[in-house]
Amino acid sequence: MEDHHEVGARDFLRLMKAYLEGKIEVGSYQQGIFALMKKRAVLTLEEYDVIQTVFVDADDYDPVVRLEHTILEPELRRRVANTIEELAALGHHAG
Repeated sequence: MEDHHEVGARDFLRLMKAYLEGKIEVGSYQQGIFALMKKRAVLTLEEYDVIQTVFVDADDYDPVVRLEHTILEPELRRRVANTIEELAALGHHAG
């Protein structure tokens, strides 16, 4: 049975903040992003564009395989912090 729970930018923001604060490890963050992306997201077009980059960044993270597009955790953390700033510019604040 599918989960039809709706999620919004705030749900993604909470997960990103928990990751940056060290409350969850990178693997849990990655799984959390993938799980949220499977749910029905209620987002503006601007929010969707920002959230889509979160998914791509989580997908690009790989601590083992090094390909042209893969990133390591320091780069993932930098990108997550930037995304939080982008969401803040849209009126969403971590906290």
